[in-house]
Amino acid sequence: MQTEKIAILVDSCSDVPASVLQAADMALLPVNVIFRDRVYEDRVTITPAEFYRRQATEQATTASPTGKTVLEAFERIQESGYTHVLGVCISDKLSGTFQEVKLLSEDSPLKVHMVNTKNIGIGSGFSAIYAAQLRDQGLAFDDLVAEVERVVRQTKVFFYIPNLKYLVAGGRVGRVAGMAGTLLNVKPIISCDPDGVFAPVAKARGEKRALAKLISLVGETIGDHQQVSVSVVDGANPELRETILAQLQAAYPQVSDWGSGDISPALGVHTGPGLVGVGIQVRD
Repeated sequence: MQTEKIAILVDSCSDVPASVLQAADMALLPVNVIFRDRVYEDRVTITPAEFYRRQATEQATTASPTGKTVLEAFERIQESGYTHVLGVCISDKLSGTFQEVKLLSEDSPLKVHMVNTKNIGIGSGFSAIYAAQLRDQGLAFDDLVAEVERVVRQTKVFFYIPNLKYLVAGGRVGRVAGMAGTLLNVKPIISCDPDGVFAPVAKARGEKRALAKLISLVGETIGDHQQVSVSVVDGANPELRETILAQLQAAYPQVSDWGSGDISPALGVHTGPGLVGVGIQVRD
């Protein structure tokens, strides 16, 4: 019987930290970030810092990776000696990447399983990170797939977005649309609903109350669970990210894994600067 060698393919909007990508030998599929002068590859030819500097004066859009980029990724995976691929993409309701990669994977000689995380950012990336841990524990591909799919349903992300204008401009609002013109200074906390569409889960007047709500929602998700990963991410707001991380670490000492990082430029197109998000993966 052929020995399984499992590769992990992940899109750039899943926000897997660069150090983890490298350590786990994950294949990164960069989403395209488009400014008027050129097309950039998310996290490859444009950094978050450079992106936000430009976003202050220019509008950007995004596009899924080209078919050529996807096929080349599968070719590189095969050339590296892998036989199986677990692909992780953000929600198919928020991007065309999942459907495109799934379609192109059908012609690959590799055995490919695509995970539709119905999530975004690190909420999606957790699936790839967990898959790498399971692979390193020696799990067979089918068992790894089953376990990742089980935990997908126990993974949440909550975002505090100071300004909804970018979501509205990008058409990614889902059920958040009605809030854009509501009461002055009402700050929503946004998550993905079970279908993988953006939805407001709480709102508060002013940043301080909104962040208190965010921390409370994280606590409700952690509950009494013991096997939990939490990561705090930001879009050009590292000070607030570190403040929230410290508050969460003090409040929930039972969390087994903590992480922090930035969100990809491709997500920043739709959320603008200032965002802070918290991803929670419950495994027990």
